[in-house]
Amino acid sequence: MLRRCLLLTLSVLAASALAQTPPPEPELGTPAPRTVSQRPDERRAEQPSTVQLFGVPVELGMSYEGSVEGRRNYDLNRARNRDRDVASHELKLDARWKTDADTTWFVQGVGLSDRRRSRSDRSVTKQESAERGQTWVMWERLGEYPLSIQMGRIALVDRRSWWWDDDLDAIRLVYAPDNWRLETGVARELARVSSASHDMDADKKAVKRWFGNFNLRWAPRHSVEAFWLFTDDDSGPPKPGSLFAEDEEDASDGRLRWLGLRSSGEVRFESKNRWTYRADAAMLRGREFVTAFSTTPEGLLSPGATSRRNVRGYAWDIGTQWVLPSAARPTFSLGLAQGSGAPGTATLERGFRQTGLHENKGRVGGVKRLRFYGELLDPELSNLRVASAGFGFRFLSSTSAEVIVHRYRQMFADTRIANSRLSQDPQGLSRDIGREIDVLFAMREWRQFEVTLLLTRFYPGQAFAENRRDPAHGIELGVALNF
Repeated sequence: MLRRCLLLTLSVLAASALAQTPPPEPELGTPAPRTVSQRPDERRAEQPSTVQLFGVPVELGMSYEGSVEGRRNYDLNRARNRDRDVASHELKLDARWKTDADTTWFVQGVGLSDRRRSRSDRSVTKQESAERGQTWVMWERLGEYPLSIQMGRIALVDRRSWWWDDDLDAIRLVYAPDNWRLETGVARELARVSSASHDMDADKKAVKRWFGNFNLRWAPRHSVEAFWLFTDDDSGPPKPGSLFAEDEEDASDGRLRWLGLRSSGEVRFESKNRWTYRADAAMLRGREFVTAFSTTPEGLLSPGATSRRNVRGYAWDIGTQWVLPSAARPTFSLGLAQGSGAPGTATLERGFRQTGLHENKGRVGGVKRLRFYGELLDPELSNLRVASAGFGFRFLSSTSAEVIVHRYRQMFADTRIANSRLSQDPQGLSRDIGREIDVLFAMREWRQFEVTLLLTRFYPGQAFAENRRDPAHGIELGVALNF
């Protein structure tokens, strides 16, 4: 039933999108207008559908994202056929209305469908679910000041997604005069998000967060920012004798603090050349209690001893772009990022870890965001150095092609790559993880319609066993519609 609804929605939205004209492209380095419910890559209709409800106009929105992906040789071994084809669909329905000039309400529901087919035995796994999306109320211009308060399930978004890009149950305060902006709030999950889960995720229970961002525009097209995130997980260690299903255990509790700075800007020359720069730096401090789990004969997880350790880490990410004065806007980009990693002890963890709210996704030189640490490997910046170089250009006003090459090297040889999409782990004998090439085509000539094609290939390095060095590759075709 969900699939039929998605296909019907796709047909209707495509017909509507093709009838639209492209919007003007914003200047490079100029942030596009965005509401608190939108992510940097989302678009909404300029004239959304409106209905009257008890005399109040309610704006209705709908968006669809679908993709078909082929995953090939993610275990780095051609002798075994573990390839998969994945089809994903996401449908969002929302409503927005004002009860007075300064009070806005927003409600959103999300439908998800995921189908995975194994190419070896033709087996198929399906999962369909409904999720509670953003649901909030916001009061603006409090006391005639540029002050607003937002409460409910809100979108916490950093434009580079290096710190966060997630929906949270939270209260947020925003103060935004002319040349600076302060955003801060507290968050704690109140209920499960997805119908596919029986309860809240184990690692999110009883986790309190204090987040914040301060942005100062010290010159036109130049800004400096401060970020902070304090987390307090007081759910406590699991009780002895309790049993957990896979992915339902909570192995870590504690208090962690992330503090960081960002500087970014753009310089425009008389020759029409443009140079942009960015630099992020973060440090991690805190302590945590770690519980070891063992597997029972029935396949359940049983908690063992709990130990305490301190956490110390750092990370940085720098990048630059050069844009040539042409209608095609040729763009050359370079980036270098590193997350600390060093052999730890029973009482000290020296590796950096990201906030858990991050996505590591942003625009590089094209019209569409991409994962700037690699689309296939997509690692977390932990015990890792990533060097990147790219080139992109525009075909039309909002159609682009990009090629990006990544080189990966661990800070110390380990058997784990944090949050890697590969199903094969390194041996822990070499720091050379490998390299990746990503090619992305994106077309956004209509406000309501976009198409993307992603080609990616990963070449394993010396860190993997000799019989586990066959390249992995993937192809993904995506469509997004909204009105």
